[in-house]
Amino acid sequence: MRKGIFFLFFYLILAITSDAQYTQLVENRGEIGLFQGMVTYQGDISPKSYFFNTTYGGFYKKALNDYVGIRFNYERITLQGDDNFTSNYYVYARKASFERVAHEASIMLELHFLKFIEENNRYRFTPYLSFGVGGLKSISSYLKFADAPHTTTASAKIISFPINFGFKYNFFGSFNIFGEATYRFTNTDNLDFLSDDGITVGNTIYQGSTSGNDRYFSFKSGLSYNLQKIYGPELPKKTKKKSILSSEASGEKTANKKGFFSFFKRH
Repeated sequence: MRKGIFFLFFYLILAITSDAQYTQLVENRGEIGLFQGMVTYQGDISPKSYFFNTTYGGFYKKALNDYVGIRFNYERITLQGDDNFTSNYYVYARKASFERVAHEASIMLELHFLKFIEENNRYRFTPYLSFGVGGLKSISSYLKFADAPHTTTASAKIISFPINFGFKYNFFGSFNIFGEATYRFTNTDNLDFLSDDGITVGNTIYQGSTSGNDRYFSFKSGLSYNLQKIYGPELPKKTKKKSILSSEASGEKTANKKGFFSFFKRH
């Protein structure tokens, strides 16, 4: 009887523990996320004045291991510049302004600095670094000058080279919050449609700066979800916990019944 009680106690402890935490293998398959933030540009128009516009998008990351992954990104951006908001006399006199609304798609290699495990207080935060290549496809755009008619420019594909730094924190289950900043170098000086060679409108030549290729920068925050697959034994069913109790009870009842009838048989 004592052995039965001991076994029953051990079984209950094991069942409760296996409900809360059981042997398993977790495969980190990647991550998906959505974000929103602000974007600005650096180039020939209003070179020392920054115009911030809303940007938003999402990403999917394929994990190669716990520290390295390949990330696919989409971002919708709006880039603007206006010479009217500058202290430089020559630039102010030029009075050029532009806008480019575009889709950006990129692929980056992402590196985690720390081990990252969801719902683990020791490993639920990590900074990360990403870099890669992308493309910019214009939706709508224009370039105009104060003393010249509105000039509509043709859409153009632009190659970007993003460098991304961020951090993320696992706050609940498989959900993370993150913040990141992305700086893009480009292969062109015509992001603002005004190159170092300048542009001629009528009898006037509007000269650009000699700052090199244009660049743009965004910072954003968002929410992501970890994609994982768990291998291991299934959780014990609740009905199984009652099996030993019921068997013990039925055994005792059977024993009592046998003893009762045997009592009559002996008399």
